[in-house]
Amino acid sequence: MVELFSEDQKLDRVFAALADPSRRRMLADLRKGSLSISELAEPFSMSFTGAAKHIEVLTTAGLVQKVKDPNDGRSFRIELQNKSLTKAYDWLTYHQKFWTNKLDRLEALMEEQDNDGTDSKSRKKN
Repeated sequence: MVELFSEDQKLDRVFAALADPSRRRMLADLRKGSLSISELAEPFSMSFTGAAKHIEVLTTAGLVQKVKDPNDGRSFRIELQNKSLTKAYDWLTYHQKFWTNKLDRLEALMEEQDNDGTDSKSRKKN
């Protein structure tokens, strides 16, 4: 299969999909197991078409997949797919560690300066 989107584009799609509260609720509902589009639409009093549009966004983001219903080969059920979510989590974790390390180093530097007896008024301003 040919990759259609760059890694940045894939992350953009995941975060855009997660930005909508209805889609986040659908993902939460799918934790219980696969559901039909109608079942996903029900809590929102949303039309089948409206729910299908949300499902398409989630599918394009790689957060869900459509699978044929084993009881009825003509209809589909929606299931969670976590590959994209794992990549988004990895991205967030990397950046969280990056900024935490930067802030920890800044805090250590400030404490070191305070312990050296450097008066904040006598510090050189940039």
